[in-house]
Amino acid sequence: MKTSKVPFLLFLAITFITACNNPKSEADTELKSAPEIRMVLAGQALIKKDPRLRWEDPFASLRPILQQADIAFTNFEMAVLSKADRCGLPANYEVSFATPPLPRGGRPGNTGGPHAVQPTVMDFLADLGFNLMSLSNNHAWDLGDCGVEATMLAAERNNVAYAGVGADIAQATAPGYLKIGDFTVALVAATTSHDERSLIKHAVNGVWTGHQEDWDRNIASVREAAANADFVLFYQHFQIDLDEFIDTSPGDSTIDGHIWIEDVAQWQTDFAYAVLAAGASIYVGHGHRAFDGIEIYQGKPLIRQLGGLAYQGLRPQLGAYDEHRPWEGLLLDIGIRNNRVYEMEFIPLDLDEGEAYRAEVDDLEFLSRRGLAQLAIGNQADSILNRLSLLSSHYGTELSREGSKCKLRIN
Repeated sequence: MKTSKVPFLLFLAITFITACNNPKSEADTELKSAPEIRMVLAGQALIKKDPRLRWEDPFASLRPILQQADIAFTNFEMAVLSKADRCGLPANYEVSFATPPLPRGGRPGNTGGPHAVQPTVMDFLADLGFNLMSLSNNHAWDLGDCGVEATMLAAERNNVAYAGVGADIAQATAPGYLKIGDFTVALVAATTSHDERSLIKHAVNGVWTGHQEDWDRNIASVREAAANADFVLFYQHFQIDLDEFIDTSPGDSTIDGHIWIEDVAQWQTDFAYAVLAAGASIYVGHGHRAFDGIEIYQGKPLIRQLGGLAYQGLRPQLGAYDEHRPWEGLLLDIGIRNNRVYEMEFIPLDLDEGEAYRAEVDDLEFLSRRGLAQLAIGNQADSILNRLSLLSSHYGTELSREGSKCKLRIN
């Protein structure tokens, strides 16, 4: 009897297809069965006074998201006052107005008035759920060594892991570590900003353009972190203008010590690529006070600008800032399995410019109440997510919309 070849060929085809699909199926099964770590990344926090002084439950709509996370990260963009000597500030100094004016000569920092806060601001953020912070930014040095030390002590008292500042540049560049059960996350934090390099470089980790030693020092810290942690977050407070060197020439440097480079935006991109290639699991930037799109580089998230969590600036008038900044932001909830980001959820935020109560309060009350994030809703949420999707598409990243969030799955 002649045997038909059709069933046998069909068997081979099924076997081949099954064999091809098994690795992906096994990988998916392995991913789903692996322990999950949830990390929430928030925009930069610039809060002048403990919000609990004026609100019964500030950040109420964000609190459940933050407290359900294993790790919650932000950039602490203030300098804590020392209880002992107020770091040289007069007793009548009002941080909301930056008055009375302080002499520039010999005073550290890069602003006309230091963003100096009481330790209770750190207490508030820790109570909200933040347990990992960058302390490296353009206001870290506003109160000199006194403020750096007081900020570190406030973080340590609240069991907040941090990176970016220290007693010397080696400590400032060194990774900070946070352990959650058997999982260890490392943070390396740096600023690229308008501080005077010669002042901050002993206590604040900076990466200045054109300074190869800064680049190399931070890449070495990333490699150290990757060797000692399951997951590495690199944070860069990137707050220099894209046209920084428009009126300078090759070889020139700014008053802050940045050396001329041809393209500031490309320099940030190249540095972020180097950080990720050296072993960082994710790169996150703040500084511009507005968010940018999301890029996936070699399977890892690259976020140039995440925008703000809180912004209490010095300008009391409405409409004093550019469109979209600093009053719209994002909260990023990421899932980590097998020591890598596998999914990301983008939650839109309204930082409340204060239009509803501007006419009812004086300038001091207004500046103390505005700029605290809440979940955006309705048309504002749609606008934020649509803009995020458009900006991300410029980097070849397609986000999916699910209700009041955008999502991204990383294969």
